[in-house]
Amino acid sequence: MAWPVIGAVVGAGLSIWGSTQQANAQQSAANDQADAAKKQWKWNWEETKRREAYAQYEVDIARINNETVANFTDQMALDKYNRELYIKDFNYKNEVNAFNKSEQQYAQQVDYNAIAATLARDEQALWLDEQLQQAGFDREGLILDTDKKLEDIGFDYKEIANILGEQRDVFASQRQTINLQQQQARAKASFDIQTNQIKGMQDEGKAKAMGQAGRTARKNRQAALATAGLTQAALVDSITRADSAFNLQRLQNTQKYGYQRLSADLKEDRLGALAEFTQATSELGHRKIGASMTSAVKKNQANLLRIEHDQYGADMSAENRRLTPPPAYEDLPPIPAPYKTPEVIIPDAYKTKKKPPGPVGAPNLTAGVGLMAAGQAMAGIASAAAAYTPEVPNTNKRIPPK
Repeated sequence: MAWPVIGAVVGAGLSIWGSTQQANAQQSAANDQADAAKKQWKWNWEETKRREAYAQYEVDIARINNETVANFTDQMALDKYNRELYIKDFNYKNEVNAFNKSEQQYAQQVDYNAIAATLARDEQALWLDEQLQQAGFDREGLILDTDKKLEDIGFDYKEIANILGEQRDVFASQRQTINLQQQQARAKASFDIQTNQIKGMQDEGKAKAMGQAGRTARKNRQAALATAGLTQAALVDSITRADSAFNLQRLQNTQKYGYQRLSADLKEDRLGALAEFTQATSELGHRKIGASMTSAVKKNQANLLRIEHDQYGADMSAENRRLTPPPAYEDLPPIPAPYKTPEVIIPDAYKTKKKPPGPVGAPNLTAGVGLMAAGQAMAGIASAAAAYTPEVPNTNKRIPPK
């Protein structure tokens, strides 16, 4: 037998044996794989059920949690809504109370301003009345003072007239006295002259009567006549001197009365000037009092205007402090009610309704393996025989032992 054919036969045998062994191994592996697939299928089914059950559990928990969160959210929104309503009512109540308090304070302030203005006007009226009364008293006092001064001036005039009359009477009486004294002095001097003349005549007669003659008689007569002449001259000189003294007294009396008249005239002029000054001062005082009354009236008008101005300013200040009235409660912007949290639909977890088909059992991999292997071996042998070509021996090649 040729070596290729033998090899093919041996190879075919080995191939059959190997195919059988391989088929058995594959069959065993297929059986094991089928058992594993069955176990895996069972485990997968159980795992699917467990996974689906856990998924449903998670769905149930999510639903509970979602409902809890929704309820909590709704409660928070409701609490916030109620809180906002409470704050709205609280703020509105405070605004109303503040406005009412502001209106009360405004009314009180306006009343106070009116009372203050009334008191100020009353005080101003009292002040004006006091000023007018004082002016009246001043005018009355001025009139009384002027009348008193003019009356005193009149009394001074009368006193001057009386003094002047008295001085005139004194002047007249003194003049008359001087005239009487002069007349008496003249009469006495005349009487003395006459007496002296008579005595001289008597002395001369006595000298004659003595009966003396000659020189002695003449001497005695001359002595008597000389004595009488000296006495006569002395008497005449005394009369002359007395007239001069009386004339001097009369001049002094006239000068004194003249100075007294001048003094009286000067006093009358002074009293006249004083009367004019008193009258002018009275007129000036009356003008001052009139000006004071006019000024008091004008000042009263200005103060009344100031009182009205201050009252208006105080009322305007109170008006500026008034609060704006709050709007009606129904006109306040509404607070929207909270929306209910939308329900989140969470479907149930997927649940396999039917058990999936089990795995296919292990195939029979050993059936026909020998026949197939034999057929393959025969085909291999046939192919080897067909392809066999005898070879010429080559001595140069080592021939393997048989």
